[in-house]
Amino acid sequence: MLRIESGLAAHFIQPDGSSWPGTDWAVGLKRGDDEYRVIVRAYLSADATAATRDDQQYQAQTVLGYVSDLLNQGWMPDQPDQLQITILNPKG
Repeated sequence: MLRIESGLAAHFIQPDGSSWPGTDWAVGLKRGDDEYRVIVRAYLSADATAATRDDQQYQAQTVLGYVSDLLNQGWMPDQPDQLQITILNPKG
């Protein structure tokens, strides 16, 4: 089971000193009897449309899909990874 627990939109300092807007999404997941909470930092692509920027539901669903893909590839939520994605405009 995967679910979005919360999201925090902010500007995040990059290694080069610049600041980019993004959202830290808290994702709750349950595997068997074990429950986890992981944070995924999501940035929007530079060419993201206003509609994509405003669509938090799309952004949240993209984050859930990302975590699901990681799990399907064998990633375990207790691994100390810093999860980060760039969200693109929807296709179509």
